[in-house]
Amino acid sequence: MVTIAFKVFYDGTLFSGFTGNTNSVEYYLRRAIKHFISDFKLSKASRTDPGVSAIGNVISVKYDGELRLVPGMINSELPNGIRVWAWAEVSNDFRARAAVSRTYLYVMPWLYEDVDLMRDAAKMFIGVHDLANFQVRERGVPTTVLINGINVERLGDYLVFTINGRGFKNKMIRKIVNAIRMVGSGVLTVNELRDLIELRVKRPIPPAPPYGLLLLGVSYGDREPNWVLSGDDISYVINYLVNKWYSSLPGSFVLSKILHDFMDINKLFSRI
Repeated sequence: MVTIAFKVFYDGTLFSGFTGNTNSVEYYLRRAIKHFISDFKLSKASRTDPGVSAIGNVISVKYDGELRLVPGMINSELPNGIRVWAWAEVSNDFRARAAVSRTYLYVMPWLYEDVDLMRDAAKMFIGVHDLANFQVRERGVPTTVLINGINVERLGDYLVFTINGRGFKNKMIRKIVNAIRMVGSGVLTVNELRDLIELRVKRPIPPAPPYGLLLLGVSYGDREPNWVLSGDDISYVINYLVNKWYSSLPGSFVLSKILHDFMDINKLFSRI
């Protein structure tokens, strides 16, 4: 039995979410893997919504045999907009879903919201909370989550939210971002937000649009795989980001964060 983990980039605007139908990212990944392995089990770190992109989502593939899947094999069968750029052989009990934290970035235009007030609002989400007002309710899905941190920055004409937590429920990040923005624009008061977080009031918050959300990376703590980076595929991701997103995002911040914090570009250069 072999289990291999992969880091996956995709442009969510091209696909119908990570999981779902024949235009999902998972569909294309499974189809590509089946060119080399007929029978396997796939685990994924995050099932992002339609329109949501990722730099470092993670999948793990478990199968019998001696063949070693590597990024080049899978990428040869993938459409434009999806790329595997790192891999690691892991123990057979490793599951991509069992991450200890996930980091997301949300970017939106700054419409003169009060950034200091938004930072105060963001602090209220940190810790363990029952955020039933901030997710799409699904039977049997828990509503309590751990959020490690939320950072709010204004970069020129943009607002950038960086959110880290163990795991997030359906549309939860987009609802949290929208609630924070509503406080900054005066639509929602800090006290009203506190009532929503502490469930003194039941009032679903609408989500922010999906296209500003980006899954930056996934962490496994002490079980972090020893990733092997693929230089050609990282170049593909960088060129894709520069050509498609640089002009519409606070590019220097986003690209720097991606390259140094989530693609471990220094590690790559040290091997050249």
